[in-house]
Amino acid sequence: MNFTYLTSVLYLVILGIHVFMQLAAASLIFIKYHTPNDRTWYYIFIFFAVSAIASVIEMVMAFENTNILDTYKLFSPIIIIPGFYIFFLIWCYIAELIRPHWLTVKRALLILLPSVLVAIPIIALSALGDITNIYSIEQLKTHISEPNVYIRIAFVTLFIPYCVGLIHMRNKHKNPDIQKYIDLLIICLVLMVGSYIVSRCMQYFVGYIFHEIFYLIISVFIVYAEHYERLHVPLEKVRDYYAAAETPKSTQQTINHVAQKLQELMDQPEIWQDPELTGDKIVHSVGTNRTYIQLAAKELGFESLSDMLHRRRIDYICQCLLANPNANVQDLFYDAGYRSRATAWRHFTKIVGYTPTEFIKIGNYPPPENTKVNN
Repeated sequence: MNFTYLTSVLYLVILGIHVFMQLAAASLIFIKYHTPNDRTWYYIFIFFAVSAIASVIEMVMAFENTNILDTYKLFSPIIIIPGFYIFFLIWCYIAELIRPHWLTVKRALLILLPSVLVAIPIIALSALGDITNIYSIEQLKTHISEPNVYIRIAFVTLFIPYCVGLIHMRNKHKNPDIQKYIDLLIICLVLMVGSYIVSRCMQYFVGYIFHEIFYLIISVFIVYAEHYERLHVPLEKVRDYYAAAETPKSTQQTINHVAQKLQELMDQPEIWQDPELTGDKIVHSVGTNRTYIQLAAKELGFESLSDMLHRRRIDYICQCLLANPNANVQDLFYDAGYRSRATAWRHFTKIVGYTPTEFIKIGNYPPPENTKVNN
């Protein structure tokens, strides 16, 4: 039993596990979610389904070859091109979590345009049979000056700017409710891409193993989070005032004016019950800037805008529990606008001083005056 045989068996076993995991994940996502206004489940379902199909095709290719190295070519177009667009589905999923409904069809096509422009000549060269098969770094060095080789290298390097762009988006548009989840997803994605590039650029089977491990980790993590952590609710769109931002004036009169508009806005349940509500949306709706919105929140007696938002939501949950102690707490969490059970539970305990279960037994409300929520 030689090394090639063992690696071939291991390769097929990993692919088999991959197919099973992706099909199971796609089924779980499809069964659980049909929320029309939440597009994240579309991206993740397609990701799992396409990944399973790609793995099946890769298994068929492996079965047709007695030597795994024949399948495991460096920069193989049939591997790197589908791999990139599978990666892009995860990219869309994370982008949708960071900026809900920002990724329109037009934006997605524009973002994909660089990869398409590089992929087209690769596909054309493959169709013409003008692709040099490369099995080692030595062969890569020998043929690197050939157009069909360096254009494939250029395509693989496209993973990097897409990852950098996602990190930039994350830094610019933070969502405290699910920030840890987003950060872990990005870390897993970067590790997965890194191991993918290593495994596809070098003749090292260990690189492939690490890539598959990160791939399985991110898959399991997404399924767990989607089923048990991230709360899905029908999206009630925030009323879009988007008035032109006023010129800041360092006067109490301006703060009072902003505070009045903020109060009017937050008196509308459809605003603070929106799970996609962000500080930027409130700033634009009120027609001011971040500085004045925070000063206005303090003028109204809150520590911050976040404190005001969480108190509105927790007050709603408490009133519902007082009216119906048998109500489903998790349903109330997402009715109030939370997308993360852990976040809702943490803020409830911090504001009220009790867990929801303890609150139902005690039935004591309002909470202590000095209990505040920090960002």
